[in-house]
Amino acid sequence: MKDSKIYSILAIAGTAPFIACAILPFAGIDSVEPFGRLDALATTYGLGIISFLAGIHWATCLYQAARVPFNLFVSSNGLFLTVWFVYVLAGLGLVLLTQLLAFVILLLIDYRLSQAGLISKHYFGVRALATALVSVSLLVILLSS
Repeated sequence: MKDSKIYSILAIAGTAPFIACAILPFAGIDSVEPFGRLDALATTYGLGIISFLAGIHWATCLYQAARVPFNLFVSSNGLFLTVWFVYVLAGLGLVLLTQLLAFVILLLIDYRLSQAGLISKHYFGVRALATALVSVSLLVILLSS
């Protein structure tokens, strides 16, 4: 199986928890035991995914340091720490909004990396689709909370 097919499947499948957390409350399901409330579950999952995407930026910087358009170590750490501090210190609404913005910022960084030839156009397209699905899901959760 080609790598592009694998990462495409995994990236889109990774949006399923966000989509489920956005849609299930419309069916009267606000929590799933033993996990708890779906809105809070989406934020913990979001924290993990944002950390994962920031880690991909680290790898890009490690292996392509001379070609990266800016310091991905600093941008990924700054973004993740901002999201984490908001997660720890703020209410659910601000956490959802911050994560939504973080996903968009991570996509904008990937756009720059794509323009610099550091990631493929196909990978960027998959990331854009996944980010759109996640962003709409987080927005639905935010507006429903």
